[in-house]
Amino acid sequence: MGILDILNEPLLLRLRIVTYSVLIFFSFFIFVGVAVMKDKFELKCPLYSDVQSLEDGAVSSCNYPMAISILFQLLYLLFRVAILLLFFLGKFNKDMFFFSDVMELVFEIVDCLAFFLTFIGACILSAGHNSACDGNKVYCDHFAKWISASRAAQAGAWISTFGWLFIAIVGFLTLMRAGKIPCLGGAASGQAANSGQASSDGGQQPPMQTPPNNPDDMPKF
Repeated sequence: MGILDILNEPLLLRLRIVTYSVLIFFSFFIFVGVAVMKDKFELKCPLYSDVQSLEDGAVSSCNYPMAISILFQLLYLLFRVAILLLFFLGKFNKDMFFFSDVMELVFEIVDCLAFFLTFIGACILSAGHNSACDGNKVYCDHFAKWISASRAAQAGAWISTFGWLFIAIVGFLTLMRAGKIPCLGGAASGQAANSGQASSDGGQQPPMQTPPNNPDDMPKF
């Protein structure tokens, strides 16, 4: 039994709904954590800042992870969860535009793009935090008020990164099982055709007629 036989369509649908819901939950860790972090640092971005030289970090270092979490993990996933829940409850069917082959491929591409962008945001949060605290450990450990919010945003970003990776793999398996991946569609169709021919023939070759061995049984003219 292959992995595609174990991961049937209802199970894949439940996995996607649960994972999307978890990603929505951790999106609040990112954009709320970044917002609190900026508020504790006089509405500036503490990432990549240098307290000793009084240099502030670039505002884009904080705005990028916040924007990615709001656009992809909150707005986009709320839309996706609503569609999948209505399909799970039987309100939607596969004949709708949202479940066409083209839209399924588009959703998978968006999931992979969200994984890549969230990974970049997690790297920015972690590297910016470490850059601001390297050489200023006393300040970060005792005086910086934005440290807790920064750590919460980092945790949410890295958990979300692995969540997006998981959902991208689940989406790929779903498309593969349905035969909706263009590069694998021919192989799937060929296997289906071969299996259909084998089932119609019963998996056996028709018996060949052998000529009679007895000369008396041969037809006479």
